[in-house]
Amino acid sequence: MKTFLFILLMMLPFSKTNAQNMTVSGKNVKDANGNIVTLRGMNFPIMDVGSVNLNTPSTYTTLIDEFAKTGSNVIRISWNTNGVHWRDQPAHGGTPGTMDGYIANGKLGALIDYCFSKNLFVILEIHDGTCQNDWAKFNNTIVPFWTSPNVVNLINSHKSKLIVNIANEFGYDSDWGGNNSAFKTNYINAISTLRNAGITVPVMIDAANCGMASSSLVSMSSDILNADPQKNVIFSVHTYWSAYANTNATIDAKMNEMISSPQCFVLGEIANLQDNNACGDTDITPIYKRVLTDACPAKMGWLSWSYFADCATNRQATTTGYFANLTTFGDDLVNNALYGLKNSTCGTTLQITETGNKTDNVLIFPNPAKDTLYFSEEVSDIKITDTSGKIVKELSVPDKSADVSGLEKGIYILTAVSGQGKIISRKLIKQ
Repeated sequence: MKTFLFILLMMLPFSKTNAQNMTVSGKNVKDANGNIVTLRGMNFPIMDVGSVNLNTPSTYTTLIDEFAKTGSNVIRISWNTNGVHWRDQPAHGGTPGTMDGYIANGKLGALIDYCFSKNLFVILEIHDGTCQNDWAKFNNTIVPFWTSPNVVNLINSHKSKLIVNIANEFGYDSDWGGNNSAFKTNYINAISTLRNAGITVPVMIDAANCGMASSSLVSMSSDILNADPQKNVIFSVHTYWSAYANTNATIDAKMNEMISSPQCFVLGEIANLQDNNACGDTDITPIYKRVLTDACPAKMGWLSWSYFADCATNRQATTTGYFANLTTFGDDLVNNALYGLKNSTCGTTLQITETGNKTDNVLIFPNPAKDTLYFSEEVSDIKITDTSGKIVKELSVPDKSADVSGLEKGIYILTAVSGQGKIISRKLIKQ
C-alpha cells in the first residue's frame, strides 16, 4: 500500500505539468479536450492598476471576479521584461526586480490560476515592444524572456488554458519602411526558439504596424505556420484602422481577407478610440462596430481594449473596474444583441439541407447586413424573399457576395445553392 501511495503521489505533479495544451486546427482554436473555442473577451492590463499587489491575492481577485461578469471567456494580460514596467523603477515608486520576482515566487502563476478558476483562457503578452521595429531587442530581450527557466516552467505548468503572445504590436512591414521578410524570418526564428525550449502552447503573433497591417500578416501567415513544428499559431490583428480601413467596403474587404484565410485569425484588440496625436483622440466607433458585425457570423475571436486601466476612460469597459460601472462602450461589448459577450448565439449560418443525416454550414456575414452580404464559399441561384413570400432579389451567377444595399430595412429569407449543389436557407436581417 505504501508503495502504491508513493507512486500515486509522484504522478500527481507530473500529470499537472504535462497536461494537454490548447491547439490550433486550421482556422479553429481548440481547448485541451479538443473542443472548438471562439475566443471572445477583453484585454486587462491589470499590472497597471496601482492597488494590485500579486503578493496579496485579495487585491486582484475581486477585479477578476468583476471581469468574469462580462461574459468573456478569455483575458489578455500585459506583462513586461525586466526593468521596464513602473513597478521595477524607483523613480516611479517601484522596486527593481518586482515583475520578475512575481514569476519566480509563483505569484503570476497564482493570478493565472485564479483566471482559470473563473473559466477564463489567458493570453500572456510582452508589452514593451509596442509599435517598435528593433529586431535586436526582439531577439536579445523579448524572446529570451519567454525561454528563461522560470517562464518556461510557468507556461508548462499552466499550458492547458494558456496562449503566449510573443510581442505586442511588434515590427513594421514595407508600408511603414520595414521589411516583410525580416518580420517573417524573425518570427519564424522566435517560434523555433520557443519550441526548442519545450514550449508547446499556441503562440500568438500580432500584425505589423502597431498590429494594424492585416493584409501583410495574411500574406505571411502560411509560411510562418508551416515553419512551426507544432502548427500551433494564432495570428492577431488590432483594428485601429482610422487610416488603414475606414469605410464599410474597406473594412469588409480586410475582414473577408482574414476570414477567407485557411489560418487562424483573431482580433487581438478592437476599440472605440484610437491614439493618433494623443490618447484616445480619434473616434473609431463605426470601425469596431463594423468589424464585430463581420466577425460574429464567421465565429472569429476578438478582444476589446480594454476592460480597465487605460489612459482613455471612455475606451475602458468600466470606469472603476466593477461591472456595475460599464461605460457606453463596455455596455455595447457586453449586451449588443448581435455580437455582445452575453450573446451566446453569436454567429449566423446558412444550414445546408441534403438527403441523409449530414449537415454542413456556409457562413454569411455580416448579418444584419447593410450594403454587401458575403458568403464563406461561392453560391448561386440566390433568392431573397420578404416575409410575405415575394421575391425581392435574384442572382443566378455564382458569387461569394451579394449587393443588398437596395433592400429596405427588415427581415428576409435567403435561399441559394452551394457549390456542391445543396439547398441553403436562412433568415437575413437588412439594416
